Amino acid sequence: MNHKSFAKKMNAYTVLYVEDDLSVRQYIAEFLRRYCKEVYESDSAEEGMALYHQHQPDILLLDINLGGMSGVEFAEYVRQKDKKTRILISTAYSNKEFMLAAIELNLTRYLIKPVTNEDLVKAFEKCSDELEEASLVELGEGYVYNKNRALVIQEKNEMTLRNKEVEILEYFLEHENEVVRYEQLEQSIWKDEVMSRDAIRSQIRNIRKKVPAKLFQNISGLGYKFSRKKDD
Repeated sequence: MNHKSFAKKMNAYTVLYVEDDLSVRQYIAEFLRRYCKEVYESDSAEEGMALYHQHQPDILLLDINLGGMSGVEFAEYVRQKDKKTRILISTAYSNKEFMLAAIELNLTRYLIKPVTNEDLVKAFEKCSDELEEASLVELGEGYVYNKNRALVIQEKNEMTLRNKEVEILEYFLEHENEVVRYEQLEQSIWKDEVMSRDAIRSQIRNIRKKVPAKLFQNISGLGYKFSRKKDD
């Protein structure tokens, strides 16, 4: 395997690993920590659920047999409200019932024990690809916003967004085609800070240098309207 390539793919992602076999869990968690941003581990479904709610990991790796709840039941619970988190399930056996569950729950992959390093790499690379694809937002005119990496990409050019620029852009994406007033931006982005209209305009000007300028329409005396136009 290409360690640098795998690390580059995985270093932005957090993982929750739930496995009751201590030796297996320690080995795999140690392997994943070399490449991932953070790895949380648990030996029970109850603690794993608490860690899931606390940390909202990007990827779940669940053993099929967990005390009080199976890995599939854990995945079913997560999928009730969370369609984004990628889920892997490890099991000592495979059958048609499990394959159907994988389709219905939008699981990324089943891993058949004993799980090798190669199995892990292939499965986590697939998770990364799915997360990356889901994080891309078309802005028009050949510009794409990568939410995971806080980048705007235009052809081969990559422009990094600062934290506040990310917050502002994502706020406008959530309120597309609406008139967003200066007061809304101040309350939603800066919260307890006091921001003048000139300061807000300055932030918008900085973002406009990195995205198609036509995305932001000035609404005189009020604020801005953000609209994407599909390329012909």
